[in-house]
Amino acid sequence: MPQTGAVRDPQIEELQAVERRFDAALLSADVAALEAILGERFFLNDFMGGVMVRSELLRYLGAGELKFHGIEPHDLSAQHHGDTGLVTGWTEMKAELAGAGSQVKSRFLHVYARHAGAWRMIAAQGTVIPELD
Repeated sequence: MPQTGAVRDPQIEELQAVERRFDAALLSADVAALEAILGERFFLNDFMGGVMVRSELLRYLGAGELKFHGIEPHDLSAQHHGDTGLVTGWTEMKAELAGAGSQVKSRFLHVYARHAGAWRMIAAQGTVIPELD
């Protein structure tokens, strides 16, 4: 996502790059890449009201129980406050969990912490965007 305005912020560019790597790692079930992106205490508040911790996400992806067939992000916005970064937007996602496929649009918030010079995702929240007739 290109920045607007005359001043480029390298921290924002780094957050955007990590966000792209996160989506790519989900799509390819690249557990090693996700291990580098996700903080040790990462958790996801999913759009069904559940909580998934880092080890569960990595295990489901590694075992092929969770598969992402498409992730299309929209309206990404990144900001940072010291060593804390936030990325928000919405996504169209096609996924499969234990053989059951789903397609969903959701608004998300990803929280990052900068540790030892690298941004690590420490929390994520997803909320379904209902279809409006």
